[in-house]
Amino acid sequence: MKHEKSCGTIIIDQNKVLVIGAEDDEGKLFWSFPKGHQEDGESDTETAIRETREEVGLETEIIDEKPIYASHLIHDGAAVKDIYLFLAKITGGEIKPQEGEVEQVQWVDFEEADKYFSDYYKDAWSEAKKRKM
Repeated sequence: MKHEKSCGTIIIDQNKVLVIGAEDDEGKLFWSFPKGHQEDGESDTETAIRETREEVGLETEIIDEKPIYASHLIHDGAAVKDIYLFLAKITGGEIKPQEGEVEQVQWVDFEEADKYFSDYYKDAWSEAKKRKM
């Protein structure tokens, strides 16, 4: 089976986590973290920082270089998307959703975030909470 790779960030600040809402292939809104495909020559963390800047307008610094892994099927089950997420903190910028890619950007209360990640991000979010505590 074919694999695609994305890298991104999980940003937790003052008991809130940054989430993005994007449309899936059927046009349904789903919640995730800022992330995207790796460009040639980029490290996983460089991709995560660049994609966060592109998708939500924030400059970040990785605070834990051990990735949190998630995966799910894409292209009607023809491929697997491997996702490597890194805990990060904001170092600058302001929230500006990327046109055509991101429908919504929100800060969600830490305790409320579980309901946003009931699918393939559930385990990644559980791991992020453990590391942050």
